[in-house]
Amino acid sequence: MLIIGICPSEAGDNYIPVRVGISDTKFQNYLFDSIEFNNPQEIIIMDPSTGYTIPVENNIKLVKVVMENNKFSVYLDNELSAKNISSPLYVKPKENCFISINNLKRKGKQALYRGYIELTQSNKDNSKFALVNVLSLKNYLRGVVPNEMPVRFGLEALKAQTVAARNYAVSPRIKAYKEFDLCDSVACQVYFGANTENELSDRAIEETNGIIALDRDDNPILALYSSTAGGYTESYKYAFSDPKTREFPSKDLYYLTAVPDNKKFDSLESEKKAEEFYTTKPESFDDNSPYYRWSKEWTIDELEKVLSKTLVSQSKTGFVSPELKNSDDFGKLQSINVLRRGESGKIIKLEINTDKNSFIVMKELVIRRCFQKDGISLPSANFVITKIDSDNPVYKFSGGGFGHGVGLSQWGAGKMASLGYSYDEILQHYYKGIRLSTIPMKVRGNNKVVEQTFFVNKKKEISLIIDNQDKIKDVKIYINQREMDAKLKNKQNKIDISRYVHKGLNTVGFLVTDESADYNDYFSVSVIVKEAQDG
Repeated sequence: MLIIGICPSEAGDNYIPVRVGISDTKFQNYLFDSIEFNNPQEIIIMDPSTGYTIPVENNIKLVKVVMENNKFSVYLDNELSAKNISSPLYVKPKENCFISINNLKRKGKQALYRGYIELTQSNKDNSKFALVNVLSLKNYLRGVVPNEMPVRFGLEALKAQTVAARNYAVSPRIKAYKEFDLCDSVACQVYFGANTENELSDRAIEETNGIIALDRDDNPILALYSSTAGGYTESYKYAFSDPKTREFPSKDLYYLTAVPDNKKFDSLESEKKAEEFYTTKPESFDDNSPYYRWSKEWTIDELEKVLSKTLVSQSKTGFVSPELKNSDDFGKLQSINVLRRGESGKIIKLEINTDKNSFIVMKELVIRRCFQKDGISLPSANFVITKIDSDNPVYKFSGGGFGHGVGLSQWGAGKMASLGYSYDEILQHYYKGIRLSTIPMKVRGNNKVVEQTFFVNKKKEISLIIDNQDKIKDVKIYINQREMDAKLKNKQNKIDISRYVHKGLNTVGFLVTDESADYNDYFSVSVIVKEAQDG
């Protein structure tokens, strides 16, 4: 069981810190040599190594932080106030205030941030620094959920999105930047800060407080999601390469397997089945999406011009063979052949033949980026190709979906919610064999009560799962202020607490009463709010 680092006395979204890298307005840059804050009366600038706070007079209008000679300098209205400050430097909001970074826009509005900003020197370039927003998981999600999913999709869809986003935030990952854990763009999850929060998405966060999806080994799942699956999600192995070995197709993740919205849909690995599916509009959960079905057309001349450039850039990924280094070596396009599809009909391997060479292109994102229209990549790799012969032959791509199509479909979740599905039913449709649980935490033998809060939408079986690796014997459990004694007889303990639970917010507390246990002894505990349904 993976244990997330948490506050020793309480667990939940309020007590888990998140470190988010803040990019510029165009989401292109995460490292800076200077930055300006335009609300100096509402912030505190502090050197955490010394505790020194830089004084800011009431008439100051702008604070500028500059990296000079690999140290921080602080300017107040362009006059030097402090210099030679070692990394990191903290910018904290005063009570009931936000942090505002000059000229940083999100959704056309001035970006505002909760928590505090840590300016930390880059490991790659000592002359630059990263802006790291450090805040609670709850406040992070408040800036994610309404920006990842339209709030009009409804409460249950937003709850499903919240759980997926929470999973993403707490899951271990290979980090592109050492200075922070998550970025604020579509490369991670879209995080726009406090100025985009919404009452309904805030409610979704409250009503799933601390809930994540666990795999069969009680680890947080990789809860991938995309805009529109096109009626059929894809298996992880057919969309992503192994993050370490770059092997493609990669190893399977059982909970991220291909899922049709209708069990009558056959596998779409054959050209015939894929054509039948993507040139028609069968009823599906995400058929309200504007990208449920789409088409693109190129003349041969247009496609040659596009491919001669994109194959050069995509060759750098290692998934184009042979590598095309010069656009002039592309030649005249002769044919495009699909060599392999995933279960959703997603093209994972195709051949581009010219009079000079034959190129093999693999992996859905690489394929999408090769076939650009007006400089924009294809919405998905779920498409069929038709060559229309005429005086000037045209290639027509008929496809469905938007994004990688693995895991939760956001448009699908929206329709499922409108049809009356609950958030747990939505999640268990898209992620197979999962169960929903509070974030696993440690309870130590230190005579302190550890609490978790969780929200129950309807009365159902609620269980405690205790992984008692240190063989602690006696524990008191407090559920909504009702006390129960428990004897932990086994390494794995499952305790039904349904009769103590009510609709709404619940609190469960734990106190080790085993006198033989010390601080280093602990057990791991989580509250299962929905058991696995399959897998």
